Amino acid sequence: MTERDEAYFKQFIGKEFGSDKYRIKGKNLCAYSKAIGDLNPAFYLEKPEGDEKADYSKIVAHPAYAATYTIPGLLMRLAEVVDDNGEKLVKSIGKLLHTSQEYNYDGCDPLTEDDKKVFTKGKIVDMVVKGERLWTELVYTTTNQDETKTFCRTTVKGLLKKGGF
Repeated sequence: MTERDEAYFKQFIGKEFGSDKYRIKGKNLCAYSKAIGDLNPAFYLEKPEGDEKADYSKIVAHPAYAATYTIPGLLMRLAEVVDDNGEKLVKSIGKLLHTSQEYNYDGCDPLTEDDKKVFTKGKIVDMVVKGERLWTELVYTTTNQDETKTFCRTTVKGLLKKGGF
């Protein structure tokens, strides 16, 4: 068992971390949509022939595109979270496993190239020690810089294996 018990981890619930910045480019929105096999014109634009520039203003990000701007950076940011004494929550990032994610777009704005950049902040909402693993639940909110638009709310669950916490 760990020297840190479940009561120790409760101090982290409600703790916010981030913000992580991600640049939005129309060509990347198209490439992602093509890579997952969805050529719906709402998400995908054929590359024009010759020197003509593509007009990405009419497409929006595929709903699954949220994985590119929420998961990678913020799981790493979790490794920066510290307790009141400056001790890191995550002792070994290599012991972190991503177990699930869920995207909530209710009341959210569509993401387009015109938005240029998105900013994602994370918050720890639950932590439970079970079977020598620390199970975590995080909620990320992705907005524009001045937080006047919300693009996605993401719930991510994961666990830290023994030795990682």
